[in-house]
Amino acid sequence: MSARVPGLVVACLLAALPAAAPVDDAFELNEKAADALAAGKVADAVLLLESAHSQDPSQDVITRNLAYAYFLRGKARLEAFDFGGAQADYEKAVATNPDEVGYRLHLGHLLTRRYRLADAERVLSEAVALAPDSADGLLLLGDAQGLLDELPEAIATYEKAVALGAGSSSDAARAAAERVKRQYDVEKDYRTDRTDHFVIRHPLESNFLELATVLDRARTEVCNLLEARPEGRALVVLYPPDAFREVTGTHDWVGGLFDRKIRLPIGDARADSEKIEAAFRHEFTHLVVSEVAPRCPVLVNEGLAQVLEFGQGHGMQRLVEWLDDTGRERTSVPRLADLPDSFVALTDHDEVRMGYLLSYAFVDHVAQHHGIAAAMRWVTELATHPLDEAYQRATGRSLADEEAIFRELLRTAR
Repeated sequence: MSARVPGLVVACLLAALPAAAPVDDAFELNEKAADALAAGKVADAVLLLESAHSQDPSQDVITRNLAYAYFLRGKARLEAFDFGGAQADYEKAVATNPDEVGYRLHLGHLLTRRYRLADAERVLSEAVALAPDSADGLLLLGDAQGLLDELPEAIATYEKAVALGAGSSSDAARAAAERVKRQYDVEKDYRTDRTDHFVIRHPLESNFLELATVLDRARTEVCNLLEARPEGRALVVLYPPDAFREVTGTHDWVGGLFDRKIRLPIGDARADSEKIEAAFRHEFTHLVVSEVAPRCPVLVNEGLAQVLEFGQGHGMQRLVEWLDDTGRERTSVPRLADLPDSFVALTDHDEVRMGYLLSYAFVDHVAQHHGIAAAMRWVTELATHPLDEAYQRATGRSLADEEAIFRELLRTAR
């Protein structure tokens, strides 16, 4: 999913009431709110403006200022990883000033990030109806439609954004349209089946019942180990291996992809059931993590996914074997803080291998010494805290101390 932020800027700083305002108390509260906002006290500004609005709801300036204060508080909550609070404030901003398109765009973008896709599509459709020339709104609406598997609609929406946009905005829309066209060209004749937990799109000739059983078993295992139950049905798209590469554009070492849809290459479902189940556990773990901590660093995200894919207790062994087999010094392993933000963009196979193996080995180390529940607590704490602080809160030990222990174990491992 795109991480783009709407370009449309919402209302500016709090406006002042005219000097002849009929209600002096409301006028004074509005002025105090402006002072609070200038001092960075957004929560105080909200309370003051709510009081002013209750005293004189007829004042349009107070109404618009209150909506803007809700928006600013929501933005601050979002920066603090309080996604539920941010959504509630964005919804209040929209309800208070429904003519401000920017509030709808920010709300729609957040709903998409939280995978509230039907609500996101509704909110963004309303925004586009109010501002049909908004390329940013069309881009965001296309994202929601694509994730809802409304591929023809998403393509049409992106193409409108291409026509209306300029520069990077138009480029982003064009790239998105081309990506979804590739998906649609492959998937347009696929069958869609629904189970209690999944929406599964797959070629007509695939054995749906066998695949559904494999996926359901893998889901149960992940949910039980992580003590997490994602909301709603997961959308799973199953491809022949060549079609998977065509659609995703990934390297041959990628065994699956999670982009809010779980995409898996499937060969012989019966012969490869164990491999398919392991790959699904990996990608489904990404789905769980994305709902708990949308900005989870790749170290933790990929590490935990591999623990669920390959099992516990094998991470250090796999890293040591690879280092020794390739003649690398064990001290050459990069620091955790030096791992890239994403492994998908890496083109060097050895860099990719190092990143995945190190992530697996370290998170598996955490699970072995503190329990798998502690590894999941780390993810949960990452929803609201930076990496080091989240680790301290999850395990009671500093990340630096844990990394030092891990490195010593790596040095002496046989």
